[in-house]
Formats: sequence, C-alpha cells, structure tokens
Amino acid sequence: MTEKDQILAREKRFALPVGLAAIAGVALILATFGDSAAAVRTSEGIADRLRDIDADSGGIMLASLLQALGWLLLAAPLVYLFKAAEARAPRVKKGLIGLVVVAPLFLAVGSVLSAVAVTGAASDFVATPASEYAECIQDKQSPGGQADGSEANGGDATTGDQGESGGEGLTRAEATTECENEAARQERTASSLSGFETGFGLAGLLGFTIAVVYTSLWGLRTGLLTRFWGSLGIALGAVFVFFTLFTLVWFVYLGFLLAGWVPGGRPPAWASGEAEPWPKGGSLFGGRPAEDDGGPAADDSGDVIEGEAEEMPEAGELPQGDPPPELRKRKKRDG
Repeated sequence: MTEKDQILAREKRFALPVGLAAIAGVALILATFGDSAAAVRTSEGIADRLRDIDADSGGIMLASLLQALGWLLLAAPLVYLFKAAEARAPRVKKGLIGLVVVAPLFLAVGSVLSAVAVTGAASDFVATPASEYAECIQDKQSPGGQADGSEANGGDATTGDQGESGGEGLTRAEATTECENEAARQERTASSLSGFETGFGLAGLLGFTIAVVYTSLWGLRTGLLTRFWGSLGIALGAVFVFFTLFTLVWFVYLGFLLAGWVPGGRPPAWASGEAEPWPKGGSLFGGRPAEDDGGPAADDSGDVIEGEAEEMPEAGELPQGDPPPELRKRKKRDG
C-alpha cells in the first residue's frame, strides 16, 4: 500500500467520527451559551446573577464543563482538515498543528476557570453583610430619597438615621441596587483566578482565530473546501471574536462535509488524495467545473450567440479568380 493509499484509508476511517464531533461540539456550546460562566457580565443586574449562582453553583459548573467539552470537540475537525491539507500540500507549515490543538484547549480551560472564579465571587458577595453598603447608599441618595420608606434625606441602611443631602438623586431602592451591583463587580474582578481566566481566554481566542483562518486557507488551496466555504471560513475565522455564533455555523457545515452528508458529495480532492485547487471559473459552491459539451457558445456576458458557422477552407483550397479589389490596389502600389 502506497503512502497516498494509507492517507486516504486513514481519512476514510476517521471521517464520520470527526464529523460527528464537530456537530456535537457546536451543539454543546450553543446549548450552554447563556448558562455558562462566560455569560456572566459585569453589567447591570450582576448582583442578582451572583445570588442565583450562589444558590445553584452546580448548574453553572456543569454548563461551563459542557461548554469546555464542546471546545475540545472542535479541535477534532480542525486537526483533521489541517492534516488532510498537509498531506496534499508540502507548503503547509506543519509546526502550526500545535496551535490548532492548543487553541481549543485554552478556550476549554478558560471556560472552567471562569466558572470557578464566578462561583467564588458569588459566595463572597452573598456573605457580605448589608451594612457594608450603608455609606455607598447614603452617598447616592437624593434629598427626596426615602431612608426606610417614610423618612427623607437618605437614612442609614441599618439604623434608619437621616443622611446628608446632595447625592446622585436616587431613591433608597435605586441606590441599594446600584451599590450592590458595584460590590458584585468588584467581587467578580477581584478573584484570584481572574488573571488566569483572562490569559487563557485571550490566548484561546487569538489562537483559535489563527487556526480557523489558516486551516480554511489551505483547505481552499488544496481543493478540500469549495471556494465559497473556504472563503467563508477565512472571513469568519478572522472575526471569530465578534461573530462567534456565525463561526460555529461554519463548523456545522464542516461536520456535515467530513461525515459525507453534504448534497453533491465532497470535493474531488478528498478522493484523489492530491491537491485540486478550484479554478477561477469553477463552481462556487461545489461540484466539478463545467466542461465543454459542444453546445452553443456564449460571449463574456453569458448570453448565447445565435448564428451559423461555416468551415474555413484549407490553404490549398482557396477559390481561384480575381483577387478582391483591395488586394488588386495593394499590388499596383507595390509594383
């Protein structure tokens, strides 16, 4: 068995499992997108969010672990496509296979660290006594704010004593909510794991962007991806940070492609084991470039040219007789 046959046999053996891994990975990420720790933002309402997390810390941990598993599963189709392109194009930089593997791993680790950091911040926030917010509440109240529902001028949060006027113009309820949100943000960002969480997250996002762009580029150049889906993979990979969901949709297509479930079948390069780049005039979405079938010709605009054509006579079969007037005049001038 030749080396090419071994490559094709290996690709055929892993095609279906890798395709299923891509689809399952996307499904896990989308299913946990709103429930994982990554969805906890330091925006309005974070105080209530941390209370909910403290009451059910197991839920957010499970969601984050499933999301981490989803990112790990997406490493399979990227590695598979990278190795297939490498087998067909010696110019592929083999050293980047490490980045293709590590980038999803970093995203997975970042997801787990985020869950641990958020649950810890939620526990610390809930354990903070209400008296800690008294001074903050007093500073934010207005002269018309209610201290305890009946007294004006912003009373103390624990004793009901009246405070000084000149705050931010908030009622007691509004001031309490804002102060709690500020305290919740501080707890969220002050976690001892926040630095590791940010580092792994940024490294994973940058690495994943490069991995998707580079793999899509060589998938297109070797003919493993059609011009449309290869170009789309490059574009979505470049904006992965901003359009994560759209990039995940591209992985769904990749999973169907590798599993052999795409209408029209996979591009010819998968069966030949050699690079078959798509010509500029080839099909955009898939299939082989159209061949001349002897039908009517078309001009540059794509319109069919109607008319009849006559076969040109051979050189020795030119008609005899007087030459055309233009040719006679030229002969006289030459003479």
